[in-house]
Amino acid sequence: MNVEETLPNSDQNFSEVDLEEIRDEDEIELENSLQQLAEQTESAPENQPVQPDQPVPTQTAPDLNHLAKIEALISESVGLRAQLDDRQAQYARLYADFENFRKRTLREKEEEEEKNTSKILKKFLPVVDDFERAKLQIKPKTDAEANIHNSYQSVYKQLVKCLQEVGLVRMETVGQEFDPNLHEAIAQEPTSEFAEGAVMAELRSGFLLADKVLRHALVKVAAAPSEES
Repeated sequence: MNVEETLPNSDQNFSEVDLEEIRDEDEIELENSLQQLAEQTESAPENQPVQPDQPVPTQTAPDLNHLAKIEALISESVGLRAQLDDRQAQYARLYADFENFRKRTLREKEEEEEKNTSKILKKFLPVVDDFERAKLQIKPKTDAEANIHNSYQSVYKQLVKCLQEVGLVRMETVGQEFDPNLHEAIAQEPTSEFAEGAVMAELRSGFLLADKVLRHALVKVAAAPSEES
């Protein structure tokens, strides 16, 4: 059996089971060849003891042909083993390349999905900001206004719940130490209520998605109080 005939097309899938089957077939063929060699060796006539008064017989043509066949079988078995080792090395390299390609493709797919999710969620953040501003600024004076206010605030709560279910997390900023990786400082004010360098006020909420910054928080940072104050 030619070992090259067992190689699958490069576009087809393969596994370690395929490699084991190819190796087993080649080893069976090698064992058959060696068995034939052993049978031919056993069938050869045994050397007869030479009497002292008899001349030593010379090798005949059939004996030379037999030795030539043995050498050919040995050479063939060595060649088959070399081909088998070469094919095993090729399959190992192809399998490793395929595994690397599969892992890289899966990672790229996950990164693309995360990128698309971030892009969509960013479009909802201004809506969340508008709901929060309305909650702070609108003060209902009548029961009708209170009902309307409560209605759209319930919608806001439902929206926030949906965003949280997909992994969106609001940053905790006030009282935290200023971190340029999370916060964007737009003002600094001397105060004794907060330690120097701490966030004293949040002007726009920041959000995280899967431990990555989706939007930086706009904050006011505390400075050391002046001597006059």
